[in-house]
Amino acid sequence: MIRVGFVVNDGGDGWIGGANYMRNLLAALLKFSTMQPVVITGGALPEYITKEFNNVEKISSKIVDPNGNINLIRKVIYRLSGRDVMMERLLTRHDVDVLSHFSPLGKNSIRPSIGWIADFQHIRLPNFFSEEERNWRDKSIARSADASTAVIVSSEDAKRDFLGFRPSVAKKIRVLRFVSDVGGFEQGGEPMEYLLRRYGIDGPYLHVPNQFWAHKNHAVIIDALGVARSRGRNITVVATGNMKDRRNPRHIEMLIQRTREAGCIENFKMLGIVPYADLAALMKYSVGVINPSYFEGWSTTVEEAKSLGKTVILSDIPVHREQAPEHATYFDPDSPADLCDRMLHVLDTYSPDLDRERMKKAKLELPGRLKAFARSFEEIVLELVKTEPS
Repeated sequence: MIRVGFVVNDGGDGWIGGANYMRNLLAALLKFSTMQPVVITGGALPEYITKEFNNVEKISSKIVDPNGNINLIRKVIYRLSGRDVMMERLLTRHDVDVLSHFSPLGKNSIRPSIGWIADFQHIRLPNFFSEEERNWRDKSIARSADASTAVIVSSEDAKRDFLGFRPSVAKKIRVLRFVSDVGGFEQGGEPMEYLLRRYGIDGPYLHVPNQFWAHKNHAVIIDALGVARSRGRNITVVATGNMKDRRNPRHIEMLIQRTREAGCIENFKMLGIVPYADLAALMKYSVGVINPSYFEGWSTTVEEAKSLGKTVILSDIPVHREQAPEHATYFDPDSPADLCDRMLHVLDTYSPDLDRERMKKAKLELPGRLKAFARSFEEIVLELVKTEPS
């Protein structure tokens, strides 16, 4: 049995999308792969690991504690030798064949390593980053590309960006489109009536489960709600996700002010981070899901909606077209009027019976989609293991 190591540390609420990605990959591998995932941690584990993957083998080592001195020593040795010697020894000691979704082991490593690059947002949308952060990202991606055995991206769109950024590593790039396992969405959660009372939601609503980062483009939703009010229509949108944007700390204040100016502060309900069971229920009970983002590497929001069979209203960007949800409508991310038209159409044509039928169909199809996801990753790993020198 091939053993694949994943380094997982508790990152708090900083990047929920990254945690969801790892949750979905581990779940798919455990259900549909012959490989054995091994979690390597430097300290505290995220709650989803301890709750959902309690039986997965775990290795604790200070060499991957991001705040520890031993981790710094490991990096110094890497710079001097060109190989992550300390990590290699850890993997050898625990019979781990491949390290995945972590910093590379080095060109001359005795173990293959698979890098993961979430997206090239800093190249597509440089105005959302400082020059210092853009330079840091460039160096980090270049290092991962050059020193990994293979590098995973989540879409053909990201692959095109990668080829433009680092054409010399074209042979290393692998596309792995992840699938969201929403099996946990069926467990727990409150009845719809209780949930609506708890969060003060009155009547049918649309759901946008994105972090409140500037590029996620919540502003166009607020402006679209203002357009709807000018037409004599009230639309309710429930927004969940991390309300802190470290690159733009005043972003949430600007959104709140925008709702006041549009006269729709009651229409745009910003709930922030909610319990996972509530998030699942809010998405299930919604009329539809919105992702207005200017950029995505591969949208978790869209994948969750696809796995539930929900109607989705998406910004018309290449990766959303590539994800191709069955029940999707697209709008110009810079046009509040266009978005307003789409939202009103979805609300006015909503059928609870049809929604339930779509959810049943998506549930039946989900195991096959998850299996294909797991097998795609397995093929990448097997290719590397077979081509490694014995």
